Amino acid sequence: MKRPTAPHAEVLVSDPRWRAALGNVEQLVQRACQMAQRHGNIFPENRPGPSFVFADDRHIRQLNAQFRGKNKPTNVLTFEPPAPMLGGDIILAYETMYREALQARKTLRAHTVHLTVHGLLHLAGYDHHHPGEARQMEGLETFILRRMGFGDPWKPRIYPSC
Repeated sequence: MKRPTAPHAEVLVSDPRWRAALGNVEQLVQRACQMAQRHGNIFPENRPGPSFVFADDRHIRQLNAQFRGKNKPTNVLTFEPPAPMLGGDIILAYETMYREALQARKTLRAHTVHLTVHGLLHLAGYDHHHPGEARQMEGLETFILRRMGFGDPWKPRIYPSC
């Protein structure tokens, strides 16, 4: 049986702190896409991959205000593709994610991979508005992240530093 392949994701790093903290952001995103596809089969065939923007709180606050009516930063925003043959967009905010990683005692790398997979699952139609949906989505996130060598994203862990 042929393994499903993940489409290539486009990555834009608009805040240089991401590269300083994570190194090769593109490689991290591509690995997350591959593992999400391998273990969740989330991308339909012949569909382009998603676009990722590694931004800052100011940028994501503007998008959050414009599209969700919330004039505050958030960790990640996922935008469904406007047409079936487009891949969708995932935008991550450096300051919020760094702060959350510190509070949860996780590395920024682990938190970033978690929210990358989280955004990919949203694009695949998963959601967490109801308890049953949340359990299913969180279970798949945990499964994928464990296969990538990360712990359960829903349980705080102690790492030396972010």
